[in-house]
Amino acid sequence: MNSKRLRKINPAIKIARAIGWLALLVSTILHSLILFSFNYNSDQLSIVTVFPIWLWSVIGLGFIFISIICLKKKLLLWFFGAWIFTALLGSDEITSLKRGFTPTVKKIKTETNLANHIQTLRIASINCNDRKIEAALESIDYNPDVIFLQESPSPKNLQIIKNKLLNPTIQIVGGWDCSIIAKGKLTKRNYSSTFYNHATGAMLTLENGSTIELLCIHLESAVTRWDLWNKNCWKEHQERSQERRDQLKRLLSQYEEFASDRPKIFGGDFNSPQNSNLFKILSPEYKNAFSSIGKGIGNTFTNYFPVIRIDHIYSNPALQPVDASSIKTVHSDHRMLICDFILDHDYQ
Repeated sequence: MNSKRLRKINPAIKIARAIGWLALLVSTILHSLILFSFNYNSDQLSIVTVFPIWLWSVIGLGFIFISIICLKKKLLLWFFGAWIFTALLGSDEITSLKRGFTPTVKKIKTETNLANHIQTLRIASINCNDRKIEAALESIDYNPDVIFLQESPSPKNLQIIKNKLLNPTIQIVGGWDCSIIAKGKLTKRNYSSTFYNHATGAMLTLENGSTIELLCIHLESAVTRWDLWNKNCWKEHQERSQERRDQLKRLLSQYEEFASDRPKIFGGDFNSPQNSNLFKILSPEYKNAFSSIGKGIGNTFTNYFPVIRIDHIYSNPALQPVDASSIKTVHSDHRMLICDFILDHDYQ
């Protein structure tokens, strides 16, 4: 009787064990691939690194969980811990959360301290999601000195925004896709026609005569196909990654020519996470504002389920970031990035 029962149970046990070992194998291979991809960080592996490392860790933990249930071996907890360690060590979000869980940027900006010769500038960047004026207007609530708009509203709607601001010092420059709104005099820069849909640049002259070189960027969008078993999918991701890097490299080359040795700020929608090899081409002088000082979750896409930070603002040492936050929006599919900077007194 017992032998018959064992014969009936054994096939089920064998299947469970097979599933457990298979899940462990898949998790181990995936873990090796993720570690290699995020450390090597090449265009060929951009299809992997375009996702946040914590998302891969969740998938890996799922396989380990299946393995633990099927095999019931305590040793598997080490594999579980390895995935947790990978997520904690590699996640962009962990760095900002260590500084604080709650974003600290307020709608009322800290005023300029004239007595101590401190000039505070607030920069806002938002993708307006199919040129919605309502999305652009959301940034006004935070009283920014400069607004970078991607998928910018039309020139007619930009004029409506200017009128709503009721500030005679406000000026606007913009192309088809990118625009800059700022308090002060904007001298438009003529970038190569190849960047007409990807950038708008201007020199901002403040009321005190200080000048800052501005550049609003919207790089080529990410590939949306995820059929990882298809080599053409990997190739398409690779080519798009190379295309974005070439765009940024050529843009910054012209930007440097315009900027000379003045304070510099550039930012916008790069369609690339912070760990992307896209940013390897940046000069060490440029500092990512949120990476340096931001608190809370800095992810900007998507607005309602932010899993990745693809909107960034950079500055050179003449402008030190003092606060940065990712702000939930109502009319955009991106969150808005707000950063406060102190202008070095040598440039005031």
